[in-house]
Amino acid sequence: MRALFALLAALALGCSAPDLGNTTFSCRTDVDCSAGEVCGNLGGSPACVAVSHDPIAVGMSGPLQGPSQDLGNEMRRGIQAMFARVNRQGGVHGRELVLKALNDNYDPGLALENTKALLDIEQAVPGADQPDVRGKDSVFALLGNIGTPTMLETAPLATKNRTLYFAPYTGSQRYLRDGTNSPYVYNYRAGYYQETDAMVDYLSSYRQPRVISTPSADSYRRIIAFTQRDSYGDAGYNGLVNSYNRLAPLPQPDSTRANPSIARLYYDREDVASVGPAITAAGQLLTALLAQTSELQSVAIVIVGTYQPANKFVRGVLDWVNADQMRASRIDLTFLNVSFVGSNALADALSSPPESYVDGRDGKTKKSYAEGVMVTQVVPYYDTESPGVTEYRADIQAFDGGDYSFTSLEGYIAARLFSRALLINGHEVETEAVRTTLDGAVRELDIGIGTLLSFSSTNHQASQTVWGSVIQADGSFKVPFTWNPTTHIQPN
Repeated sequence: MRALFALLAALALGCSAPDLGNTTFSCRTDVDCSAGEVCGNLGGSPACVAVSHDPIAVGMSGPLQGPSQDLGNEMRRGIQAMFARVNRQGGVHGRELVLKALNDNYDPGLALENTKALLDIEQAVPGADQPDVRGKDSVFALLGNIGTPTMLETAPLATKNRTLYFAPYTGSQRYLRDGTNSPYVYNYRAGYYQETDAMVDYLSSYRQPRVISTPSADSYRRIIAFTQRDSYGDAGYNGLVNSYNRLAPLPQPDSTRANPSIARLYYDREDVASVGPAITAAGQLLTALLAQTSELQSVAIVIVGTYQPANKFVRGVLDWVNADQMRASRIDLTFLNVSFVGSNALADALSSPPESYVDGRDGKTKKSYAEGVMVTQVVPYYDTESPGVTEYRADIQAFDGGDYSFTSLEGYIAARLFSRALLINGHEVETEAVRTTLDGAVRELDIGIGTLLSFSSTNHQASQTVWGSVIQADGSFKVPFTWNPTTHIQPN
């Protein structure tokens, strides 16, 4: 085609063929372009552009140190293991994927500064709709950032700068699940509202004995929330209240009870010492329940926190219950954690010495602190034989030979979804083109995890599935059910 253009030009001019170097040609597919070029986008029109072999830099901000470091380090491991797999197979059309991960100590202010550094912002431009001036070292996208309070600072900056904010490790609604009002945000995981839906379904239709007896108006009294005192805790608690209201609406205030709701206890972010008062308050709430009736009280405590505070709280409440034979005989207690807790770190903490307590019912039998504690998951169990999970285990072994975990599996799946979208997109790694691919070409994608993943122009959450996992006495897990909004709980 180019030779024909050159010949026609030469005939028209009546002279030798002109030099066609540095000429940009229109195209429909890569076949229309010469060696070393692909059909891309130039000024909004299809044009032949040079193939890039530069690495594709991706940024991440998370707690790589401090009390919540397990979350950030495990998410990073999973992403790096998947990137290593893609790079071994030739990269994204010949370009390697590189992760730049920065520590933010789970601190919103530091996470914001990290994001500015990752985007290489050289000059801030006023206005939420005006991109900042960025340097040549900006990452292409942000992937796997950790936490709700940190997300609330960093997602708006990414959107302002038209940068993909992909698969953050949080189930919050704001910015992430707001009907694509944040057009550059794409989630892999189910949200906290879906995790709490699964919990409420479990408590009302699956667990024996039931905690929620529908349509009992007072079932809410047998649910206690223990949450982080911030936007993360708010997101989980609001999800729990909404889920309960859809099943058995909370009673309206009247002359005998003002603003009845699910009881909420708090601790402060990254401050394990602040858990103590919540344990005392939990004992007071349980004592009040026992005073209402002589019957067995089945009680659920929903935890919206991280693994160190959750470990201290579970131990403290179990110790309080079993310090008295009457309490131990009349309280049937279950703990349910949202996925952000860091499941493996929590299981390790609960099964570490002292790993057991004496059952207060007989004063002799030893029981594990870990046994029966539930975590709702947004990924399958890492020990299953699903093809995608089998590949995860092989790639983690190839990467660092370390342990498997739910969090590193989430990082791996998020990175797989991200890299698959880039491969589907083609050679041109440009934000708007990738957004078009995500909105239109990532439909019912099967990556071998037991659920199909889809995006659309009106849905920026790929998975709707929740897996219910229960910690065993030795710190391992069983997954008795899966849940989704259509079929609800399905026993495994």
